[in-house]
Amino acid sequence: MKTPVLLFITLAASTMMQAQSWGSDVDRAIRDASRQGKKVLLYFTLSEGCENCTKLDTVVFDSPEFREAANDYVLVKMDFAQNAADKVTDAQADRNLLLVERYNKDGFFPYVVVLGKDGKTLGKTGIYKDQSPRDFIQQLGVMGRRSYAAK
Repeated sequence: MKTPVLLFITLAASTMMQAQSWGSDVDRAIRDASRQGKKVLLYFTLSEGCENCTKLDTVVFDSPEFREAANDYVLVKMDFAQNAADKVTDAQADRNLLLVERYNKDGFFPYVVVLGKDGKTLGKTGIYKDQSPRDFIQQLGVMGRRSYAAK
């Protein structure tokens, strides 16, 4: 009797985790967003040595509220940590620097930019300041037409 319940919980958790998939190609994300009628959420991070990046990941991006909101967006994570930089080609590193120049000129980490399906900036954040998932989502305007404030 416990096995079917455990299986259901495992499958439900697995489905929720799969719903949030981060890519690394902004051009592809913009094309996908245009085709799907979505926006792009571009996340600049340093996965090592950045306490605020780690907090943003665990408090906001791993939250049920964000997973629900993320279904309406194409997610892109640009990780500029040394271990991540070692895994990219020179051509990709050049493209990443162009993205920083275009969307994150001041080099803040973590930094989140919401792009329209045409690649234009619709919203952006400053440094993460321990906001709740709901507050952070509202700050970005990520919720779009949905209203989580009433929940």
